[in-house]
Amino acid sequence: MIRTIIFLLLFGAVPAPSYAEWTLKPFAGITFASSHGFVDLDNAAGSRQPAFGGAVGWDWPTTFGVELELATAPTFLKGASGLVDTGRLDTFFVNGNWRLRPFGSRFQPYIAIGAGAARVTLDDVLGAFTSTTTLAAGNIGGGVIATTSARFRVIGDVRYIRSQFRDGGPAAVGERHVTYWRATGGMAVRF
Repeated sequence: MIRTIIFLLLFGAVPAPSYAEWTLKPFAGITFASSHGFVDLDNAAGSRQPAFGGAVGWDWPTTFGVELELATAPTFLKGASGLVDTGRLDTFFVNGNWRLRPFGSRFQPYIAIGAGAARVTLDDVLGAFTSTTTLAAGNIGGGVIATTSARFRVIGDVRYIRSQFRDGGPAAVGERHVTYWRATGGMAVRF
């Protein structure tokens, strides 16, 4: 862990060429204000859950960028009762980002919108409601990018994520869906 931090600090100290536009963005945060159409054995709907992910993207010299994002909330449907073994939510999005200030500004607010898929994996201890469901999903939100060096930026982001509604299945109560907010912080490394 310490070696990784030292490597990243040394890597960031090397000046980035002016044409460096590829970005790698690891992030961590929470999901909150969630609702879903799955059996809620652990009463997890609406609770805050950890979320982790990363994105690889390309920023044009203007104010536009695109990225491929993978994220997970490993305990999205899991609470303290112990009735759920796995209550995982994984998402994949293709996002477009519009910076409201050009490069060169230290703080760059941005808005983002994306489309992709949300995969919900539910496995309860009795096996009665076990299922895996993939739903089309979208997100909209924004945040602020703070430039710390030529290679590193710090990012704060809030997104509203919503999936399609699909007829119920063995693990659903009503229509299967996920809807939630995600707040994350992370960094962007430019190449």
